[in-house]
Amino acid sequence: AGPGSGTPAGSGGAAGSSGAMRRYVTAGRDGLVKVWYPNLTLQRAIDVGQRKCWLSSACWMSKSRCLAVASSSFKINLYDSSFTPSPIVPIPHIVHNEGTPLCLGYAHPAHETDGRTKEMLMVGDHNGYVTVYPFDDDWMDPEGERSDNSGALKVIKSKAIRHSYHSNWVTKVGWVESLLWMVTSGLDGQINLCDLHHNRRSRDAVCLHKKGVHCWCWCPGYKVFASGGLDRLIILWNPYTQKAITSLQGHNAPVLDVLVNETQHQLISMSVDKVVKVWDMRNYRCVQTFTDKTEYKPEDQLTCMAFDEEGPSLVMCSSTLNVLPVSVKVETSRTHLAPIVGALYNDVFQQVVSGDTQGTICIWDVRSGKLDFEFRRAHQDSKLTCMTLDASKRRLYTAAEDGVVRLWNFSSGQQLRTYTMSQPTEITSLVWAREGPNTFIVGLAWNSRIYVWPDRCRTSVEAQYVIEDTSGDGRTSDISCIDRHSTVNSLLATGS
Repeated sequence: AGPGSGTPAGSGGAAGSSGAMRRYVTAGRDGLVKVWYPNLTLQRAIDVGQRKCWLSSACWMSKSRCLAVASSSFKINLYDSSFTPSPIVPIPHIVHNEGTPLCLGYAHPAHETDGRTKEMLMVGDHNGYVTVYPFDDDWMDPEGERSDNSGALKVIKSKAIRHSYHSNWVTKVGWVESLLWMVTSGLDGQINLCDLHHNRRSRDAVCLHKKGVHCWCWCPGYKVFASGGLDRLIILWNPYTQKAITSLQGHNAPVLDVLVNETQHQLISMSVDKVVKVWDMRNYRCVQTFTDKTEYKPEDQLTCMAFDEEGPSLVMCSSTLNVLPVSVKVETSRTHLAPIVGALYNDVFQQVVSGDTQGTICIWDVRSGKLDFEFRRAHQDSKLTCMTLDASKRRLYTAAEDGVVRLWNFSSGQQLRTYTMSQPTEITSLVWAREGPNTFIVGLAWNSRIYVWPDRCRTSVEAQYVIEDTSGDGRTSDISCIDRHSTVNSLLATGS
């Protein structure tokens, strides 16, 4: 992270709540807090560190509408929603001399005894301690909380509860409302589930990572935690059993941040090598990977990210901000009246050929998305099952449930040839193949037999070879797919 790298403040990185008040707030190593409009126009810059200290974290306090900013000068400064420091009144702050504050968390849960909500600020430091600062309702009143004219909130300081959770730096601390737990993570590889009001562990430490933990997030829809760190893994685990559900592998560098997009059922992870991965929470598969190609200075790496639900967009931070839309609305329409059985890309003509079970063949222009041509009932009343193109991409072969293969000039819809078999059976897959100077059409049938037709210049061609495993040592289940090894030899590969 370079000097100016940002730490987004608040949930989703938005300091404002909604609408026109939506803002991004960043805190950087240059000692500046910057407030941005959603279009990345700078609204305001606040010199918190006086160019002498780094800012390590920022947190939006939604109830009092204040921004808490932690710095390496052992202070946590508090700014109101105008982000305009008064030249007369000192900036309210908490002196945190016990250790360098590294991360901030915020909560306003109901109190156990009287049911009233009280704001809580959680501070993790480099000594492995987490300090919880409780805020009374009148803390913003100069007469209520400050005991001198320096701006130091000494009454809040006196009520703080401090506890050691880690043997190394605390990397993240936060509040999970649905579980009523404060959660901490550290470079010692542990994650703690804690009682916020008493600042004590509620359960034993979670030790699923072999190395330090950088990040975690709670996935409320799936009732699991996701955590990542130096071991390059993202581990999904159950908070009640504290056992791993699965591990997501794919990053080649330490995972720096992880967050959840509930509406799209997605988990988004970011590693220090500027690689961002999007995972489907329903099947734990990676559905998208992209690398930030921006070259950042003085250190070419990302530092953090936030999810803006109102965008919706992904905000990635380094010495500059990048905002990426996470979902693009694409206008779609019904292109076929029956289920589509295949789509083939023709890179010669820049077209896509699609076919459905009713035998409708559509040719689409890739560049414009428009329909160039279509012809219907390619196999009369028989159901179309599969399609393929030859090596030149100029001829289209289609097959049907009656065992007939047809050759088409797909740009005009003219039928050129028919390939038949003596005992009709449904063809499930088609391959164009070559052996020396000869070319063939290979069809995989429902009866697990492979039919081979020579590509002769006749109106009707009968199958020349029927390949079947009769040794008893081969496949005993149905063959589900077939493909050629290459366009220059006669080797075929099948799978079941």
